[in-house]
Amino acid sequence: MKILSVTLEKCSGCALMINDEIVFSTSEERYTRVKSDSSFPTNSIKSALKFANLKGSDLDKLIISTTEIGVIASLTNHYANLTVAEQTDLMHNYWYSRLNKNKKISYLEKIKHKINLNQFPFNTKVAKKLGFSNIKQLIKINSSPNEYDSEKIFKFYKEIFSQLLNIDKKKIIATDHHTNHAAYALYGSPIRDDKTLIVTADAYGDGLSGTVSRYNKSLNRIERLKNYKHNDFQLARIYRFTTLYLRMLANEHEYKVMGLASYYKGNKREEVEKIFDKMLKVNKTDFIFNKKIKNIYNFLEENLYSYRFDHIASGLQKFTEKILVNWISNLIDRYGGSSVVFSGGTSMNVKANMEISKIKKIKFFFVSGAGTDETLPMGACFHYAEKNKIKPKYLSTLYLGEKAKYQPEDIKKIKKFNVIEYKDEKQILDSLLKNKIISICRGRMEMGQRSLGNRSIVADPRIHENIEKINRSIKQRDFWMPFAPIILFEYQDVLIKNPKKIDSPFMTITFETLKGKEIFPAAVHQADGTVRAQLLKKDQNPVLWNLIYQFYKSTGVPALLNTSFNLHGFPIVKSLKDALYVFDKSDLEVLWLDNHILEKKINN
Repeated sequence: MKILSVTLEKCSGCALMINDEIVFSTSEERYTRVKSDSSFPTNSIKSALKFANLKGSDLDKLIISTTEIGVIASLTNHYANLTVAEQTDLMHNYWYSRLNKNKKISYLEKIKHKINLNQFPFNTKVAKKLGFSNIKQLIKINSSPNEYDSEKIFKFYKEIFSQLLNIDKKKIIATDHHTNHAAYALYGSPIRDDKTLIVTADAYGDGLSGTVSRYNKSLNRIERLKNYKHNDFQLARIYRFTTLYLRMLANEHEYKVMGLASYYKGNKREEVEKIFDKMLKVNKTDFIFNKKIKNIYNFLEENLYSYRFDHIASGLQKFTEKILVNWISNLIDRYGGSSVVFSGGTSMNVKANMEISKIKKIKFFFVSGAGTDETLPMGACFHYAEKNKIKPKYLSTLYLGEKAKYQPEDIKKIKKFNVIEYKDEKQILDSLLKNKIISICRGRMEMGQRSLGNRSIVADPRIHENIEKINRSIKQRDFWMPFAPIILFEYQDVLIKNPKKIDSPFMTITFETLKGKEIFPAAVHQADGTVRAQLLKKDQNPVLWNLIYQFYKSTGVPALLNTSFNLHGFPIVKSLKDALYVFDKSDLEVLWLDNHILEKKINN
């Protein structure tokens, strides 16, 4: 069985499943070099089919990973194009008028300058035939951005995919957003215990913002227990709008708010938390949202104006952790089970995940990598396999993208840098021990927002000054944002507290450390000493594991500092071409490829 699934909005992309295994997955941003790109995933699809040596006609099924198929994100690419100022302007001049004043106002009119009808597939004959030349036919003029003519849009995409891939339109289906998140949460994890609780949470997806399901092992089936309407469970929206209120980019910089939160622990945190309490509460396994609040952003403006930015971030994070821990604790009490898996955008809050993992009744807890919408295609593949009585293999790796291929002639062309043949990890170890910053572009590219050692920048985590050195060289991160470590799973007890031995191969959970600020200060959170660790097992990446093990034997620290290999504001590198460009435009010192090492020449 060969299934291709796509997502068409934020971080558009695809996943390919053959028989019982995800063999390829990637996001379009890696090809277009536009962060959070929502353009049609042509490059991703072509790469997936090329990887497996397939034609579109070979596919048994093509799945669009949502049932409320929209077009605004694709037409405007607003996840990539809207600035903080533009998002704030929409809060004041669209949402305030619509929600507080109940005015009939066109969202489309507010963003018409962003619409691009000259891009594929909106510039095709199919698009013109179905009315895309007049986009107002597809969107109710006075509606919210989520109200589309989904049936007409689905018909359009079926025609486009059919022509592009020469696939029978009968093979093209759509699956529900949170069904996909749930399937990814379970089948992307190694947990297959009977009655495993499957929790999803985000801001919005096909009318919902959360679900609870349970795994029936005897039937190998996920069974939905409870749905949460998006206007009741508004935790993710509260976090999103607070991010914007703090003048950071909503739908993008929530992780910055989470990183900032640990810097303040004073009395103002509790005051701010009580303000958030007025919006949302947990009642057993239900959520109660304050219906008097018509506009979350406006409520924040009216109630948080006297608090400092770090007070707000800290209070928001504490509120978020409390809501999630109480909710999941109550779910366990009601439905039983000691195993929990979690996905959806809210699962990206690694600090909250740490607190969830501490719930006494939880024995096994797993958060699959990149639980945001870019992994919906993998979930859709898993769900379709389950429906066809196939037991999917779990995701033991997220190295699911293209290989960093290059030819000997590509290396011969490089004159600007010293080129050395790569023989073994000792060469890289020597550079690390000389405190050089190493960039890596080798093997298959990681799927998701986290670099896991194949498109990474690594450094000696013992040297605190490496934080400033890397930021100055390339990253230019906000001063409060921490770097993270890759820690050898087999030697984690040297560095972190993990009594339940919860696995986190994809950097989805934070851990408390054992003297982290003293032992590996460059890779821990500077305020609280926690780490968002990638726990690496030897079979997951043997070459990288061996490098860190050799570093451990030399230093007593079984870890390296790890951050993504990209210029600030751009996607992670994909190819040798990308890597050379970033290496040249930065002050990085070493570039490690599959068969070669590049070093900057020293000017005498």
